[in-house]
Amino acid sequence: MRTAVKWGLMYWGLLLGLTALGHYNQQLNTQLRQLQAAEADLRRKETQLLLERYRMTSPLALREWAEANGYIPMSLARWQRSTP
Repeated sequence: MRTAVKWGLMYWGLLLGLTALGHYNQQLNTQLRQLQAAEADLRRKETQLLLERYRMTSPLALREWAEANGYIPMSLARWQRSTP
């Protein structure tokens, strides 16, 4: 009888340990999924920002900005010869 009780307690102890390990594993899995979702969201934002940067620094956008701020092309500027 003592052997059956000993094996029974060992069985319940291992079962309890396995349940705790499974619960811990599920918590880690949930955290991993949250981190992966956050990473995917950050990648999408990075892509949007890169596209916006390329749009804002394109030659045509820079030209429009320069014209709006009073810059004129060098080929149209008046060149004055300075004498030393």
